[in-house]
Amino acid sequence: MAIAYAVVVRSEVCLSSLMDRVLRLSYRWPMNEIFVDDSRLTPRELSEARGKVGLVVHHAGEGVVEEGRESLVVHLTPSRILGSGEIAESPFSSEIELRREVVRLRSGQVGSPPLSYYSSSNIITVSSPPYIIGPRHGPELILPPGSEILLGFDGLKTEQKHASVTSRPTSLLNLLDASELLFEEVMAAVKRSVAKRCAVLFSGGIDSSLLVWTCIKVGLAPLAVSVGLEGSHDLLFSEKAARLLNVDYVSVPMSIEEVGRTLSYLSKNLPLTSPMDKALAVLVYEGSRAAASHDRRQVVSGQGADELFGGYMKYLRMVESGNQLGVEEEMRRDLEALWLKSLPRDYASAALAGCLLTNPYLDERIINNAYNLPLDFKISRGVRKVVLRNVARLAGLPDELVEKEKKAAQYGTGIEKALRRVGTRAG
Repeated sequence: MAIAYAVVVRSEVCLSSLMDRVLRLSYRWPMNEIFVDDSRLTPRELSEARGKVGLVVHHAGEGVVEEGRESLVVHLTPSRILGSGEIAESPFSSEIELRREVVRLRSGQVGSPPLSYYSSSNIITVSSPPYIIGPRHGPELILPPGSEILLGFDGLKTEQKHASVTSRPTSLLNLLDASELLFEEVMAAVKRSVAKRCAVLFSGGIDSSLLVWTCIKVGLAPLAVSVGLEGSHDLLFSEKAARLLNVDYVSVPMSIEEVGRTLSYLSKNLPLTSPMDKALAVLVYEGSRAAASHDRRQVVSGQGADELFGGYMKYLRMVESGNQLGVEEEMRRDLEALWLKSLPRDYASAALAGCLLTNPYLDERIINNAYNLPLDFKISRGVRKVVLRNVARLAGLPDELVEKEKKAAQYGTGIEKALRRVGTRAG
């Protein structure tokens, strides 16, 4: 996604000290826009500029910043960030509106560019992706998806707009009907949100393979990008899977030293705490960097499929222990937690590499579909993602890809193992 940072202060100040750090992240983006109050500035002019409203945006498109008579509006939507008219209907959209003493934030559905903010009696800051330049004045809060907030120096007012889950009588659906409906919705989600020249973070598993196939089927020209430690499981299998799908493919083999250098860079800009966070941030960043080097500014990920369709091993264990009610609650909690941590991390990692991240499985219509499916359409007889595998069969994917069991990305790529070795060496 684009990188956007905005600041509104009560009293006029020199804004360069507040905006300088995000300017240094601009080199991977072709377009950089800087505003102070009502004026568009160059980086050199910013050093002396005083004002109450400051904005820096890095992107690859047009029309991202709309200048009004008394406001600046930042449109964080794929068609504007990428400058492509091919994604006019994407539902993944967020917005920032800046005025002299008021900031309005609007967050779209799950999967939209995430926004974070800090507000006090003297200063309001907004960043997208969250945490991209680190908290300077206090802890940042992430705006929930489907909500709108008005920030002012006298406090804040919030208007929540949660998307509703549409119910339908699942008893009238058999597995074949459910699979055909999901098949149509995955195709529609890709059409709505993915540009012709995209890249797909690719492991050869069911989630990414179905996305690659769908992109090809709807007339796009995807590039499959695989990242991993040299000789890792995902690199070896993804090359074979790419041949089976007949898709353009790029492999990004990394040494332990390269993993360590990438993590060092990311840790300076993102709050990465757990080994999983570090491994996945490295994976998304390096995959996005490879995509950008091949002139692909949009990176497509299968994020969300595990939470929606029962992909994690812990879900299967809960089902086998007889805790059917508990597993459905766990899947919903995991999906709702995506916007709080996983999506900000992944969006930020892609943005630092100069790319927009898109997650088609998080299209609201697919989420509504998944919420209304019975559990045994997702997990049955020891098999996870039952309905998604059926979709892949309907699509005509090779059996080897349809039946492949999930291996967590941080393990399949070997990156988490590399990080342990980096940590041992550093110690």
